[in-house]
Amino acid sequence: MDRTERHAGEPATATAPAKRHVVALVYFLLFLGPGIALPYLPLYLEHLGMSDREIGVLIGLQPMLRWGSALAFAQLADHWRIRHRLLVLYAAAGALLFLPFLVVRAFDAMLLVLCAISVLHGPLISAIDAIVLDHLPDLGGDYGRLRLWGSISFILGALLGALGVELGTPAVVPAMLLPSHLLLPLALAALPSSQAGHSPFRAAPWRLVTPRLATFLTAVLLVHLSCGAWSGFFALHTERLGLGDWVPGAAFALAVVLEVALFHWGRLVLERVPAERLIVIALVVTVARWLGTAVAREAWLVTALQTGHAFTFSAFHLAAISLVPRLVPPERSTSGQALYGITGFGIGGSLGIALAGIVVEPLGTTGLFVFEAAIAAMALPAAVRLGRFGRR
Repeated sequence: MDRTERHAGEPATATAPAKRHVVALVYFLLFLGPGIALPYLPLYLEHLGMSDREIGVLIGLQPMLRWGSALAFAQLADHWRIRHRLLVLYAAAGALLFLPFLVVRAFDAMLLVLCAISVLHGPLISAIDAIVLDHLPDLGGDYGRLRLWGSISFILGALLGALGVELGTPAVVPAMLLPSHLLLPLALAALPSSQAGHSPFRAAPWRLVTPRLATFLTAVLLVHLSCGAWSGFFALHTERLGLGDWVPGAAFALAVVLEVALFHWGRLVLERVPAERLIVIALVVTVARWLGTAVAREAWLVTALQTGHAFTFSAFHLAAISLVPRLVPPERSTSGQALYGITGFGIGGSLGIALAGIVVEPLGTTGLFVFEAAIAAMALPAAVRLGRFGRR
């Protein structure tokens, strides 16, 4: 069944605004927790008396567990055609595990709880994206304007986390994470339940990797690898430059605000620029961004350069999310999104930070950003080749 056809059993177009509101709410709840957890979960673990090594283990295991789980979930969801039911079940089970998260204090217990939550919540992003793309014509055809609610909630989560920790202590973090996770399964239950395609596949997700998909995933891996310095060492870089403590916060806020803006106008961008070409443009801007960050010394310039995040993440993600359905069979959409996620956000994100941590000492933070520019430049041949595939 073509994605432009109406899914059997779905309501008529008169309910399209209501469907869009449900999807917007899902993305809002999905990213509200990470907005709190990414900046403040390490502070909470330190508040519990965890050592730096223990915090590193607890945080570092999560990306690979999440995206490894997403691949296994995708195989079950696509083979048995139970994506929606499985999604609600995983989200509900993960929400229940936040209850012991409120009370555990010891490292071993915390490791068990966080690993279980990561396994259960890992498939959520890729599965939700797959559902939205399967039903995009009925949802208005504009992925970016739906996904931007996730970015807005991430900003709100970071602000709420800052306020909670400032007014209280890091001990408030688990309680702040709980409401969005308890509400998420209810919102997910209202998502469209049908899946594109009919025939179940038994092949493993990696059997989907054609030469064109491999070329795409190579570019995805390298651009996420190049973001390790930004994700893990940008604040250290600005500190070593002698810039104010406000610079990292201002730079991240500016980056996410522009991320929201590009998601808002993303449909118009993709109508004018083919996805393959947009990936090339995003990579060129990313190379320039990292080189500029390496040589800039004034606070305003270092901050302004991070407007490139609108290309490094938003434009690249919009292009990638529109390419995946063209690179895999429609009945394997969940597996395709999971492959994209584990390659970029899982392997690329984890290895990017680890690699940056290895080379930052011999190169310094300035040399680190030059190194990241070189990694991003290595993705350009794959992106150009992807464009040639598209023209064929």
